[in-house]
Amino acid sequence: MIRNVMAFCGFIALAAAFSIQPARSQAGASKPAVLYEGARLISGTGNVPIEQSAFLVERGTITKIGKKGELTAPAGTARVDLTGMTVMPCAQR
Repeated sequence: MIRNVMAFCGFIALAAAFSIQPARSQAGASKPAVLYEGARLISGTGNVPIEQSAFLVERGTITKIGKKGELTAPAGTARVDLTGMTVMPCAQR
């Protein structure tokens, strides 16, 4: 009986530990801009995929789409090389 109670308490403690979410502050709410380049981009709109694409993601949203080397990004923007990969954005939930 004591083993069952101990196991149950351990399970509850483990579940509680995994359910804790980090606090989000106003300062941490903004995400840095990221320019992704080189991937085949399938937009999901029925248009032809863009080979060697570039797309800018600001605050978690794609804001610009084009060809690699054609997009300009704000100063300090991180760049990610996706050459050889295919990207299909999904709808935001």
